[in-house]
Amino acid sequence: MKLLDELHHRLGSKSRIRSLFKDVSIQDLEKILDRLKGVHKEKLQSRVKEDAKRQKKMKDIVAIQKEMVELGITLSDLDNISEPGKTGKRRRTVTRHIFQYENSAGQIVHWEGSTTGRLPKAFQEYLEKTQKKRAECIIK
Repeated sequence: MKLLDELHHRLGSKSRIRSLFKDVSIQDLEKILDRLKGVHKEKLQSRVKEDAKRQKKMKDIVAIQKEMVELGITLSDLDNISEPGKTGKRRRTVTRHIFQYENSAGQIVHWEGSTTGRLPKAFQEYLEKTQKKRAECIIK
């Protein structure tokens, strides 16, 4: 962007333009002006096209809003189309239980957790040693 800033600075005043092009012939200066006019024309045409697209899009949006009002449809109705009856994000409900197991020191330990997910190392060792399932250790 430094080049663009420098160019903008150099072409920002008539005196700087004069000093910049003091050694340029009239024919070369006319070629540069023609090229600049061509770039200017292209920019104007692209702006007109973008404005036309934007206006068409706004007309379409207004037409859709009118039709939605006539049909009694809201944006929240559109959100529920893919999964009727559901609103918002689905939350995972995990049932928590109290597990009882014996650690390597022979002490009875109570641990609160679910039937899925990671286990404390001592509980995992207990299950491997006793060949029990996790659900068999639930007390509450």
